Amino acid sequence: MERCAILIPAYRPDGKLVELLDGLRPRFKSIVVVDDGSDSGGGVFKEAAGRGATVLAHERNRGKGAALKTGFRWILENLPECEAVVTADADGQHRPDDIARVAEAALSNPRALTLGVRAFTGKVPLRSRFGNWWTRQFFFLMTRLRVLDTQTGLRGIPAALLPRMLEIPGDRYEYEMAMLADARHHPAPPVQVPIETVYVAGNESSHFSPLRDSLRIYGALIHFCASSAGCFVLDNAVFTGVLFAAMRMTDWKRATNTLFAICTARALSATANYFYNRRFVFHDSSEKMRSFFRYWVLVVVVMVAGYAGTAVFARMLDVNGLAITVLKIAVETALFFLSYNIQRKWVFAHG
Repeated sequence: MERCAILIPAYRPDGKLVELLDGLRPRFKSIVVVDDGSDSGGGVFKEAAGRGATVLAHERNRGKGAALKTGFRWILENLPECEAVVTADADGQHRPDDIARVAEAALSNPRALTLGVRAFTGKVPLRSRFGNWWTRQFFFLMTRLRVLDTQTGLRGIPAALLPRMLEIPGDRYEYEMAMLADARHHPAPPVQVPIETVYVAGNESSHFSPLRDSLRIYGALIHFCASSAGCFVLDNAVFTGVLFAAMRMTDWKRATNTLFAICTARALSATANYFYNRRFVFHDSSEKMRSFFRYWVLVVVVMVAGYAGTAVFARMLDVNGLAITVLKIAVETALFFLSYNIQRKWVFAHG
């Protein structure tokens, strides 16, 4: 396949990398291997180069995410005819036939990320089976994307998305999860291609650290909720303080006090939320004023809905003080999911 390049990040590889290259060489013209600062396996990289692969090298170990970015950048600069890149692992877990099937799907779906997904049947290490199940559920809650295998390293990326891949933060295993979460912004949802579940010697060759790298992976997902949680606390703290001050210092009606407190709290928390979301959550690089205008349209709509709901229930239940704060939290919890989806699909929409 001349229109598709294979990218294999490798750290301390063994002979399984050479076997993989032997299976890929008849099918693919361009194969790129990135030596991520290995302090062993030098002979394997020489054999890879001898089999026609382009071998790039990091002077020190920088992580799988950094190795993938190095490969993406090299392909963008040196293979202008490339229409898709398929990433594969160097440890023998991806069969050449499955890699070829993912490549074909990636070329046929130039607007979406293609994933080679495992069924996790047969003799699968418990940590891999449980880890994938847990991450899959957590990933769906955070992104609303139903992905069957969140930990797969076999992925097809359209060439048009490569510049975007270079902007995604992360240098180690968390980068792959961030890449997957970013798929919710792509023009089309991920394409999932079933592949064989292969674990060589209980997956003992994996350089994945269950504790350290899991914290990085889950941290990348939690990042999507951190902004809302922080601004939620800020908003309700300011709201409560302003509401009590207004009740003591003015003779306004209860509804007026509530509206004034909501407007003040929202002005502060929403401004902080906008800049955090734009930079860290949605990685928006579009024209700032457009997204800022859209964001504040959404803020006003949600604020009116939040005020109306809070005021109506406060009147119906005839409550004051902290009870109004509790009502406000309940109403805005219901509005949170609507707001998130509008931000994702409209405010910070890419393209």
